[in-house]
Amino acid sequence: MEDLNKNQIILLTLLISFVTSIATGIMTVSLLQEAPLEVTRNINRIVEKTIETVTTPSITTPGQKEVTTVVVKEEDMIISSIDKNIKSIVRINEKDAILGTTGFYGIGLIVNKDGFIAADRKTITSGNAYTAKMSDGVELTLTPQGIDKQTNVILFKAVQPEKTTGNTIPNIYIFIPAVFSSTEPKLGQTLIGIGGETINAVSVGRVTSLDMKESGTGTSTVKYLVNINTDLSTSNLTDGSPVFNLSGDVVGVKLSLDASKSFTPVSVLKKEIVTLTEVPKTQ
Repeated sequence: MEDLNKNQIILLTLLISFVTSIATGIMTVSLLQEAPLEVTRNINRIVEKTIETVTTPSITTPGQKEVTTVVVKEEDMIISSIDKNIKSIVRINEKDAILGTTGFYGIGLIVNKDGFIAADRKTITSGNAYTAKMSDGVELTLTPQGIDKQTNVILFKAVQPEKTTGNTIPNIYIFIPAVFSSTEPKLGQTLIGIGGETINAVSVGRVTSLDMKESGTGTSTVKYLVNINTDLSTSNLTDGSPVFNLSGDVVGVKLSLDASKSFTPVSVLKKEIVTLTEVPKTQ
């Protein structure tokens, strides 16, 4: 060391720092590979996503740009997605006309501003009364739609509340429809499911696989999505529970025919809603 000049000492210091950083990186990767899946998943979820927003500063030289870094956490996106959809989710109850008992039918999803609510199709008993408890606690009477249609989804039409005593103007309930995703989910994409029979319960996970089917013959075959498989915990999810992406768009819904952690894609839901709302053709 005494024989080294100033420049050589600096270079030696840089070399030692470089070797040390490489060794640290190798050890970190090795430890992560040996860690349980749940640990690595949690580590990945807290990694912050950085978005660069390019703006023009007030005083700059020609062609110069100022880069502003905005940090967006996945946790914040999950909370935002839930807030966006909470008013579109209702809980449907069924009152037995004979026994007079009321039971939980399933979760419903508001699909348009006219008060149509999509839910998992179950047996609709003539004479039974169906009601929806909205996100703000208001209860509305429901009328089943498209009972004779061969679909896995049922539509209910919410009836506007009656006039209040002494008021000639009827109460108008404002329905907030959910936003359906225009794109299919991707492998590894984060999904948020909302369930719970009495209160909102959230489940967060990822897409693990996508089931596809082919339609057509020969060279004109087309593949389409029929099932979304996830690692979401379904203990709190129930029939009719929707799943959203981080943008807050519906990508699927839980139906009784689905496997434990699988969901029917929103593309199928859209088609069945069209079928249920079609006006019968006159002869």
